[in-house]
Amino acid sequence: MDARLFFDCRNALGECCFWDPRDDCLWWTDIERSCVWRMDADRNATRYNLPGRAGFILPRQGPGFVIGFPNQVALADQELKVFSKLHDVEPDLPHTRINDAAVDPFGGIVFGTADETPDMEQRRPVGNVYRLGPGGELEKLFGDVVLTNGLEFSPDGQTMYFADTPDGRIRRFRVGADFSEFAEIAPLAGRDAAPGLPDGGTVDAEGNYWNARVWGGCVVRFDAGGQVTARIDLPTKGPTCVAFGGVSLKRLFITTLSVRHTEDELKAAPHAGSIFVADMDIPGTRQHLCAL
Repeated sequence: MDARLFFDCRNALGECCFWDPRDDCLWWTDIERSCVWRMDADRNATRYNLPGRAGFILPRQGPGFVIGFPNQVALADQELKVFSKLHDVEPDLPHTRINDAAVDPFGGIVFGTADETPDMEQRRPVGNVYRLGPGGELEKLFGDVVLTNGLEFSPDGQTMYFADTPDGRIRRFRVGADFSEFAEIAPLAGRDAAPGLPDGGTVDAEGNYWNARVWGGCVVRFDAGGQVTARIDLPTKGPTCVAFGGVSLKRLFITTLSVRHTEDELKAAPHAGSIFVADMDIPGTRQHLCAL
């Protein structure tokens, strides 16, 4: 399959897209430009400037959002004008920032951090993965992470997916009700399962896991056995996140990046950083809403 251009926004680092069931709109962040985008059903796009870089933005059960700024998690109103801090995150680690996240089936949010040491060869597994519970409590789940990505939950809520991008594996964790149990199980896929490295992920209604393969120029679908059963090719090397949307949840939206491209690569891929879309036969699952 091939993806087609949906919105020519040319983000620096498009990420964390989701289809908001509250207003049937597509939302996503451009981390490096400290902004959030919203596109409605008529394809009208609105850009919201933020007071800092947002690794993630996710919807609440009521109006507003939860946002992961580099070193704090905050609540925001629906218009993204008023922000209130919930927790500082890793204030003693100046080179880490909050990155990927997912609302869990119990109304909490699982998110993780990434090492941003300027020299990529010097980046180390100093990041962590946390759960922000539906009551606002913050708990560390595990550490030794370089770059958190791929967070998503199976349709039955019993499996959490996660990828540390440089490591390359797509790992799985068994999850009990409201995280009463949390234990790692066998990985879904290894480093060489598909081109590129694992970035953002989502699941469809049949429990397949879709993964954006950054630097591999594609999105792939893994079945429960870890086999690649579908592939979507893009005209750019940097897909970063995926989300099912549309009224029937049969459109797969894909964010991309334009950073870390040479001038020649940008000439060859002029829409790098834009939003792409592909039509699916199997629908996605409804976006969970945070109880905070």
